[in-house]
Amino acid sequence: MSKRKKNLEKVIQQCQKTLDKIEEELAKPEPKLTLYDIEMGNFDEVPRAILREAKREIKIMMQILDKNEYMPDYTYPLIDSYSIDTELCDLLFETKIIYEKYT
Repeated sequence: MSKRKKNLEKVIQQCQKTLDKIEEELAKPEPKLTLYDIEMGNFDEVPRAILREAKREIKIMMQILDKNEYMPDYTYPLIDSYSIDTELCDLLFETKIIYEKYT
């Protein structure tokens, strides 16, 4: 197997791992947050709107597999959200880095 093919396989596996984690998170009941909770960052989950957008973009990444043709931008809302120190957030950033490095 060529090095490029191995790298692309690595990207696909990482994307799938991230999609699985997003699905797992979206399957959980949505927490009831007050406006105060949101403003103060009193939650430890990535907002669902960001997760849905990341899911959409990761599916595109898996199809295109070329950073010159498509780069996701779901990380920008993550940086602005209060959930930057979560395991899922780390996984989302890692996925983008791997995509950028290996495609």
